[in-house]
Amino acid sequence: MLGGVTRYKVPQNIDMQDRILGPLTMVQFIYAVVGGGFCYAIYMSPIPKPYSFIIIVPVILLVIALDFLKVNERPFLDFLLSIIEFSSSPRQRLWHHEDISDLKVEIYQPVQQTGPKVEPKTYTKEDINALANKLDKPR
Repeated sequence: MLGGVTRYKVPQNIDMQDRILGPLTMVQFIYAVVGGGFCYAIYMSPIPKPYSFIIIVPVILLVIALDFLKVNERPFLDFLLSIIEFSSSPRQRLWHHEDISDLKVEIYQPVQQTGPKVEPKTYTKEDINALANKLDKPR
């Protein structure tokens, strides 16, 4: 406590994930374990070795990209999901001209109030001067 003011240490980088194993965060570690387990299962399967390597190498490259690669300072998974979303969404819109004679369009008008009608009051110059003099008088 300095001069009656208590100082607190404010945490910085609170959105940064904790490293649990070397440079790997928990999510990166899970990607590595799942990818490594899949590669091990393919390697130990009865698939002939040259063909199993054709499957294993892309999986290893995907796991490395998911763990360490960043695209525009964003994780590779975000980039991959954006590619999938872009590929699956239509990029061309088509207009199907059809007969729309049975189309019903309603145009809503504002509802008029049915209460007593108030006429605007008109003031003369003398009325305004009298009101100004009344307001300017000290009490």
